[in-house]
Amino acid sequence: MDNQPLVSIVTTFYNSVKLGDFVHRAMDCLLNQTYKNIEFVCVNDGSQDETLVQLKAYADKDSRIIIVDKENEGVAQYAKAAGQNVAKGDWVMLFDHDDLISYDGIELAVKTAQAHPELDAVTFMQEVLYADGTIRSYYNLDVVSKEKLSYEFRKLSGEEVFQKTVGRYAVHFRGIIKADKFKTVSFRYPEKLVNGDEIVERFIFKNVDFMGSCPAIYKHFIYTNSSAKSYSLKKIDIVRTDVILRELFKKEGVYKARKDIFEFAAFKTLIDGVKIYQHLKISTDEESKQKYLHFLKEGYAQLDRKSILNQLNGVQKIYNSLILSDFSLMMNFYKFKK
Repeated sequence: MDNQPLVSIVTTFYNSVKLGDFVHRAMDCLLNQTYKNIEFVCVNDGSQDETLVQLKAYADKDSRIIIVDKENEGVAQYAKAAGQNVAKGDWVMLFDHDDLISYDGIELAVKTAQAHPELDAVTFMQEVLYADGTIRSYYNLDVVSKEKLSYEFRKLSGEEVFQKTVGRYAVHFRGIIKADKFKTVSFRYPEKLVNGDEIVERFIFKNVDFMGSCPAIYKHFIYTNSSAKSYSLKKIDIVRTDVILRELFKKEGVYKARKDIFEFAAFKTLIDGVKIYQHLKISTDEESKQKYLHFLKEGYAQLDRKSILNQLNGVQKIYNSLILSDFSLMMNFYKFKK
């Protein structure tokens, strides 16, 4: 490739050795890329195991590796922000320490970007797998299938991508983004939320002109011990995120078209949050209890009950209309329901 733009791959590591020997697996995947003009920004997010030691061993052997060692601040978005600040590439990619990409991944993404200069972002074909390797689904941007997909080039505008994230992600991105677009919004979102990065990335997507797909493969693994999936009070942060996103989507004029999708998803998230709160509050300090109770009250107050109930029928509609009729009733119902 005559013109080889610099690509920055930002990977955040947290207790990656303890969680599954992910340092070796990730670095093998990255350092063996067929495309060579890459800087590897490795953010050690306050790991308490051998993660930093292993990263330094790799950095001693490859000058393309840049290590950012920071204290853990309780949310992954700030580790991403640290990498975002350091990245010097023309294109930037966020890579999860427990995922994998094909060895030709970056090369194919850059080739696609060069063949389609209107693109500000290039996504890989994705395979979403459970920890045991069982494949859950396949994605080509906004196309999803249970069966393996044959590659075909797809392109969406940034505005279309943004709209397709309202309520739930109907478009799936794992790939490279032009640095000037990637840095339009900082991942240091001022409010610490377990999935605060989902607020930031939506607005990065909105700022790209076009996003297209390439034939490279990104394997995204689902692990139950990830912060967003683990059974902890932090998961109630997602209720707060829904409140923020509802307001932002309304402001941007994209809420109405996917209102039902958004509200039903927010309702399910709220119920999950109430269950977690009732299960864990006995072992939680008073300050945290009040914080998360406030998130739940706020999430409940902002729900569009009419939209939710219009999507239900029969017993389910009656059952949920009672739950939605009063916040205290909802809390007490899940206090005693096991």
